[in-house]
Order: sequence, then structure tokens, then C-alpha cells
Amino acid sequence: MSASGAQTSNTTHDGASVDVLIVGGGAAGGALGAILAERGYAVAIVERTAAFKDRIRGEYVHPWGVRELVSLGLHDAVIERAGGLALPRWTRYHDAAPDDPYTWTTDFPGSPGGLSVSHPRLQQTLLDLAAGRGAAVYRPAAVAFGGTPAAPAVTVSANGHNHVLRPRLLVGVDGQRSAVRTWIGGHARRDPIHHAIGGALFTGVRLPHDSAHQAFFDGGFAMAFPQSDGATRVYYVTDTDEANELRRQPDARLLVGRIAQALPAGTMAGAEGIGPVGFFPNADLVTDRLHRDNVVLLGDAAGANDPSLGHGLSLVFRDVRELRDLLTDTDDWSGLPEEFARRRESYFGILREHAKWQGLVVAERGEAADARRARIARAREIDPTAGGFAGLFATGPDGLSVDEAARRHFFGEDLPDEP
Repeated sequence: MSASGAQTSNTTHDGASVDVLIVGGGAAGGALGAILAERGYAVAIVERTAAFKDRIRGEYVHPWGVRELVSLGLHDAVIERAGGLALPRWTRYHDAAPDDPYTWTTDFPGSPGGLSVSHPRLQQTLLDLAAGRGAAVYRPAAVAFGGTPAAPAVTVSANGHNHVLRPRLLVGVDGQRSAVRTWIGGHARRDPIHHAIGGALFTGVRLPHDSAHQAFFDGGFAMAFPQSDGATRVYYVTDTDEANELRRQPDARLLVGRIAQALPAGTMAGAEGIGPVGFFPNADLVTDRLHRDNVVLLGDAAGANDPSLGHGLSLVFRDVRELRDLLTDTDDWSGLPEEFARRRESYFGILREHAKWQGLVVAERGEAADARRARIARAREIDPTAGGFAGLFATGPDGLSVDEAARRHFFGEDLPDEP
């Protein structure tokens, strides 16, 4: 570990060694940079874009992810600087009518509840925090990889200058199309696409601002997450055929109409879109290589969970916490990337399998799907915990199993035959 040798964004590390070079300055890169710079590591962050834009990214953090934020010491910054909004309740709607709001602390005492935040503001806040703590930030910048994964020599081009950085550890947090992953010989593949998620940012949505909202309809659901500035991020989960129809529309009017049908009358009457509309496949992105020598991948670069489950930011903060703990536990980093990959594959694997199960529950139509949901409902009467998976969004993936027995129990396939 270096003394507090991390330098400001106006200095370079030409030809010199840095402890950690982070490629990607989004939520994962900014969070990791802020944590490590605060602990005295020499950190450099490279971000490709000049400004973060609305890409309809995940903007809700489940309670288990909020716990990770607290563990990282970043929760207050997200609330105070990024405008994060605490959502202590979750409200479900069936046939456009609300159930009683669910409060997370009812079953999980001490739960922090969920949190809603603008993704671009979150990214900028964490990157600014990293720079303020001494991380060198290169932005907008391009990278070229040299040397070997055992001894990387990365050329960073920014502001008309080239800077050669030689990190002890190279961290790729550069998204689903990660250049770092490609450089170390990794590949990503998407699980079979089952359904799709789309959405946009709106003003004028008439829903309580102390709750997240989930409205079910045949073959899918809508979700709405109020934000502190009065805007609301709304998502629509449906089959791929309907998603393709909505994708072809030039604005959000048709999407608003579909969402309005699932929520109480008047909820979307004054809604106006204030950002792009987009649809994305609801299938996990799986990476075949998470590390090599002194290189490791985090966040979406290491694999992305089905976005309809909303674990994206929680997974990011878990990744950051795991790597922080490994880095600070020892000065010998030789086995660190491999150990991180082992841990990551474990908890990501649980989220991935659960996403497959959930897709069959909420996005299938027809008699077989209805029979499956009826069997699951009967199973929940016998075991409301669903083998522990009912608490996944509150407590995270630790301690859960996705073996065949767990799958059968989740779907109620182990129920005794009815007389």
C-alpha cells in the first residue's frame, strides 16, 4: 500500500507505477476510486465520456444494496450530494388497485429500505468524490493496453497528451462491452432472451413519494421509482413482441398508455417524458473470464444480471466492497483477482438463477403459466419464505442455494399431490 500518493486530476503518472488503475468512471469506478483513495492508495481513473447521460439505467437500490452502500461509507454522499431518496415502502398493484404498502422493517428489523437516485447524478457524485479524495481522473480519455496482464502498461490519451500508467492492479469497470475483458481474452454471452424491459424518466406521475411501486398485469409488470427532484423513473416489463412494438414508437405516448392501464386511474394523466425511451433484453450477461494475472473485472464488465430484477446497483456496490476487503486485508495481491472472481461467481450465480425462475413466474402467459403461478401461490401459503428467496431483495444472495431441490421448492414442485 502506498502512502497517500494518489494525485489530483491535474497531474500525471507518466512511466510511474500506481497502485490501482480503474478503467471506467461510472458508479462502480467512482465508488471504488473513492474508497481506495481515502485509504491512501495511488489511484487513477479513466473515463471515456465527457459527461454522463441518461441511458435508462437502474436507479433503484434494493435494501441489500443500501446496506452495501452503508458498509462502504458512501450512503450519506449518495443522499446529500446525488439527491438519493429513501423509499422505506414497496407498494404492489393488482388490477390497477394498490395493496397495502409493505414496509421493509416489518419482516427485516433494521432494514434501511430502498433508495432511488438519478444514475447520471450518482455517477458524477462518486467520480467527484474520488477526485476530491486524491484519485487522478482522466476524462474524456481513451486507453490502449500494452505490456501483459501480469505487468500492464496502459497508455491513456487525454487533453492532447499520452500518459503511461503501470498499475499493480488493473480494474475493468467499463461496462457490458468491456475493452479490458477483451484484452485479457475474455468473452461475454447473453442467456436466452425471455422478455424485455423498457422505460423512461417522467414528470407528473401521481404516486406517493415514500414508496417504490410495482403494478402487475397479465404477462408482465410496471415499476415506478420516485426521485428527490420530483421526477419518476418508470419501467415496463413485457414480452419481446410488445417490447418491439413499443420500441418502434418515436415518443413515450404509447408507453404511457400501457403503464397507465396497470396503475390507478389518473396516475399517468399528467405524465410527460423528460428523457429517452428504450427497451433492453431481460437476460443475464455472463462473462467467461473475470480475471487474469493482475487484472480483474467488476460490475457489468464481470457480468450483468437481468435488469427486470433491479439488482444492478446493489451488485456494483457488493463488488466494490468485496474488492476493497481483499485489497486491504493483505499487501500480497498475487492471488487477489482469482479470489475476487471466485466470490463474485458465487453470489452472481445465485442472482442469475433466481432471475431465470422469476422470468417464468411474471412474464409467461397462457394456461400452463397460470397453473404454475397457482402452484407457487399454494406453496407460499406453506412456506412464505420460498426457501429464503422471499427475503432476497432485503438481505441479498448470501446463504441461498440454487440447486435442484431449491428450484423445485421455489416453484412448489415438491408439494404433496392434492387429494
